[in-house]
Amino acid sequence: MRTILKATVARAYAAAGGLRRLHGGRLVVLTFHRVRPGGDDPRERAMRNLDAPVPDFRRLLAWMRDRYEPLALRDWIGRAEPPARASFAVTFDDGWIDNYEHAFPVLRELGIPATIFLATGAIEDRVPFWWQMPGLTDAEIEQLKRRPHRWIEAQLAAHPDVRKTHAADFLTWDQIREMGRSGLIHFGAHGHCHALLDLLARDEAAADVRRCWDLLNARVPEALAPLLAWPNGNARGDLAADLEGMGLRAAFGTARGAAVAPGAARWNLPRNNVDRNVACRPGLWPWMLMRAR
Repeated sequence: MRTILKATVARAYAAAGGLRRLHGGRLVVLTFHRVRPGGDDPRERAMRNLDAPVPDFRRLLAWMRDRYEPLALRDWIGRAEPPARASFAVTFDDGWIDNYEHAFPVLRELGIPATIFLATGAIEDRVPFWWQMPGLTDAEIEQLKRRPHRWIEAQLAAHPDVRKTHAADFLTWDQIREMGRSGLIHFGAHGHCHALLDLLARDEAAADVRRCWDLLNARVPEALAPLLAWPNGNARGDLAADLEGMGLRAAFGTARGAAVAPGAARWNLPRNNVDRNVACRPGLWPWMLMRAR
């Protein structure tokens, strides 16, 4: 009953032009991870619910396109003034193969640009992410988030079967370049190892981002978005000068809301995570965005 009431209020608000009034001149950034035909991957507890079924993905983007102007993040970041209309941008985190196999065809069909924030270790070295170690419970995943990354790397090295099991999970550089040539897809930094940067020494954190950004410049220079998405949303303000020195223009966290033109707060801009529970209910977006204002 509560969900039905929220949806009813949200539909009425949207129909009255409330979305455009509320977010006129602002940008709503959507964050996806995986887009797949079926359900969750039973091998990965950490990614549970973080995928969007293809039909829901298409329906949500079509719903947003009817109400907001789709923008490429790298175009938005270069504007001196905020857009006149309420706008939205699509982003993906990590670099999963299904971004190419399932999300890219939908984006091309609808003519909607997107930015994929790549964790380049998975692409370049085919190294799985730390949460892909087998048999992890929810509590163990949370504990891993607080472990030093070198310890996590040692654990991954002790499980060579993990690399073999997950080698095909990630994009290849050829697929990345193909998407970049479309003109719709751009690529930003998500760190090299997907390490939680706030747990690293400052120099180590800066080096991890630089390694990622250097690889992107070497492999796909024509389709770059000079942007960072903080791994796990764990921002750290003391890296702003380093990021700027690399040529990055802004960074995104995980706080829900709508962004204005980048200014002093451009190193932790809001993004709105889309899981399967959100993707299947596009009519609830006005409610969530009103609450996040």
